[in-house]
This record gives sequence, structure tokens and C-alpha cells, in this order.
Amino acid sequence: MTDLYSTPHPRFPTPNLRVTASPGVDSAAATVVLAMRADASPAVLDHALAAAHREEACLRAVVFGTDTTTALSVSPLAECTRLGEALAEAGVEFEVQRAGSDPAEQILALAEDHDARLIVMSTKRRSPVVKLLLGSSAQQVILEAECPVLLVK
Repeated sequence: MTDLYSTPHPRFPTPNLRVTASPGVDSAAATVVLAMRADASPAVLDHALAAAHREEACLRAVVFGTDTTTALSVSPLAECTRLGEALAEAGVEFEVQRAGSDPAEQILALAEDHDARLIVMSTKRRSPVVKLLLGSSAQQVILEAECPVLLVK
């Protein structure tokens, strides 16, 4: 007899967040996770690429938006595609994902699933009121990550 009441049944399938990836990323032995905000400085990508080359690792990136309404609006899909092109030019194995509903949880899960050696994350200065109202993905990642976290302004 089938128990339809206590067994959860997802109403909708979970969407795939992967936008682009290199062919050999799934067979990579080591991983560096990049948490890239759309308005981050180019230094964030430079540090992530340096870490990937140093660790001989692939780069798995999560692209997420900003917390502010004053920043220029950028299409997340266009930003993911642009980042994928930059990573392909740099010659590393890579995967680029768009952010889901909780970027911090997604970054932490990606790092845990692939036993990441490092998380490189973009950050910016925020007022205490904004932190209180919106929370902080960087703060959650720093507190909960099992691997080292590098924050880059």
C-alpha cells in the first residue's frame, strides 16, 4: 500500500543552476569555489584564478546579484556567460552557476560537495542597518565553511 500523505512529493522539479561549464570539470580532482557578485572588482576573479592555478584545481563559480538598488542592473545570465568566457580564456576547467534562492547555502553546498580547497568571495562594505535588514552571505559563508575563505574587495 502506498502512503501518499507522509511521503513528500515535489510539485515542480528542481531547476538546474548550471549555466556553462568546460568539458572536464566533472572529473577534476580539486576545486576552488568562486562566489562572484555582479558588481565585484576584477581583483576577485584574479585571486580566484591564481588560487585555481596554484592548487591545480577547477573553478566552480556562483554568480549572484547585489544587495543594493543603487547599482547598475545586470542580467544574471549575461554575467554568467561573460564569466564563463573569461574562465575559458584563462585555461582552467570551470563551471558557472547562477544563484538560487539562497546564495550562501549554494556556495557552502558546492564547497562541501566537491571538497573545495578554498572559497574566494567578493565583498563590500555595508552599513550595520543594511546588514541587519538583509543579512550577509559573506558572513554566513565565513562562519559555516569547512575550508579557508578569501574575501576580496
